[in-house]
Amino acid sequence: MNSKYTPILVLILLCLVYSCKKIVTIKSQETSIPRRGGPPNIIFLLADDMGYEMPTFDGGQSYDTRHLDSLAANGMVFSQCRATPLCSPSRVEMLSGLYSFRNYTQLGWGYYDTHYTTFVKMLQNSGYKTCVAGKWQLQGDSATFANVGFDNYCVWNGGFLYKNPALIEAGGLLPIAFVKDKYSEDITGDYAFNFIDQNKSKPFFIYYSFMLIHRPDQPTPLDPAYQTFDESLSDTSYIPSMTHYLDLKVGALINKLKADGLDKNTIIVFSGDNGSQGNFHSLFKGKKIAGQKGLTTELGTHVPLFVYWPGHITPGTNDNLVDYSDLAPTFLDMANVSKPTGLDGISFYPQLFGDNSNARSWTYCYYDPFPQPTTSYLPYGSITPPNSYAQDSSYKLYKAGWRHGLMYHFTQDPEEKHPLRDKDLTPAEALIKQKLQAALTNLQ
Repeated sequence: MNSKYTPILVLILLCLVYSCKKIVTIKSQETSIPRRGGPPNIIFLLADDMGYEMPTFDGGQSYDTRHLDSLAANGMVFSQCRATPLCSPSRVEMLSGLYSFRNYTQLGWGYYDTHYTTFVKMLQNSGYKTCVAGKWQLQGDSATFANVGFDNYCVWNGGFLYKNPALIEAGGLLPIAFVKDKYSEDITGDYAFNFIDQNKSKPFFIYYSFMLIHRPDQPTPLDPAYQTFDESLSDTSYIPSMTHYLDLKVGALINKLKADGLDKNTIIVFSGDNGSQGNFHSLFKGKKIAGQKGLTTELGTHVPLFVYWPGHITPGTNDNLVDYSDLAPTFLDMANVSKPTGLDGISFYPQLFGDNSNARSWTYCYYDPFPQPTTSYLPYGSITPPNSYAQDSSYKLYKAGWRHGLMYHFTQDPEEKHPLRDKDLTPAEALIKQKLQAALTNLQ
C-alpha cells in the first residue's frame, strides 16, 4: 500500500468507529424508554364515596381537585357512568364484568366469589404484575388475593380507617408499632410506589383504591387537629380536607410516574364507587346538592370517570353511557388480552380513539346489597329486597322492587317522586320505554 494513503485510511477508519459508537449510543437511549409500544401499565384509581357532583372537572365547586382536573383536562372524561349505589356490589361488578344477579347474591356483602374469574387474574395470566393498595372491602386471606389475581397487596379490611390504620399485607396485619400515628393513605401510597419501583421493566396493573373519602370524616395529616382528634368521632367540616388529600396523593403518583419515565406508557383510569354520602353537601354548577349513597337515584349511582393516556387519547368529553360492568372488558382491551365470552360489560376502549360503534343505549343495575342475613348493617335491614332497573341518560325503568314497572324522567325528577304514566308518554318516550323494557326482559 502506498504510504501517502495511510493517513487518509486511518482517518476514514476513525470516522467509522466514531459513527458506530454514536449509533450504539442512540440505540441504547431508545431502548432505555420502558417498553415503548409494548403493553401499557394500567392504574385504576378508585375514590370511595365520591359522587359525580364532587370533582371540579365534572362541575363541582366545593373541593380542591386540581390534580384530578389536570388529568381529566388531558384525557377523556365520561359524563354518563353509573355504578351501583353501594361499594361492595360495585367492586364485585367491576372485578368480574358481570351483573350482581349472576355473581353477587350467592355470597353477598363483603365477599368475592372466586368461582368467577376476575379481569385481574386474566391480566396476571398474560404477564402483568398486579397489586391492590387501599380499601379492599371483599374479605378473604392470602389465598383469596391469589385467586382474585393479585401478586401484591396492602389493604384495609376493617378497624381504624385513617390514623393508626388496620392494614394487612402478605405477612398479615401490620404491627401496631409500625402504623402508630401514621395515616392509611400514606402507607398504602408508599406501598404502591414501591411496587412500581420493583416492576418498572414489566407491564403492571395497580388497583389503587382510596379509603378517602369514606366516613368517618376526620382530619388528615395536613390538618392541625390530626394528632389530637378523637378517632371515634366524625366531623363533616373535614370533608373538603379529605377530598384535597386524595387529590394530593394523585398528584404524587403522577410525579412518580414522570420521574420514572413511565407516564407515557401508563393508562390511568379514575372513578368513584357510588354516589356521595348523605352528609356531603356540595355545590354543583351553582346548586347545593346532598349525596344519596345507598339509593338507586341519580345521586346514588352517577359517578365520575376519566381515562388518561398522554399521547394516545385525544382529550375531550364523551357522553356515551358507561356501565360499571364495562370496566373489566375495557381493562382487558387496554392490555390486548382476549376477553372471555359471557361478560355483561361492553368495552369502551374503542371510544377512546373515536370509534363509538359499540356505544350503549342503556345501562342496567341489579341491586340487592344484603341478600344474606346480616347483623352488621341493620340500617339497611337484615335482608334487602332485590331491585333492578335499566336506564339511559334521562329515563329509568324499574323491574324488580317496589317500583316495579315504574318509569321516571330522572333528569327532571331526580328524587324519582313522579312516575310517568303510559297515557302521558310522548311517542319518543314510549319508544324509550320499549327499549328499556326489552333490555330488562332479555337480562332477567
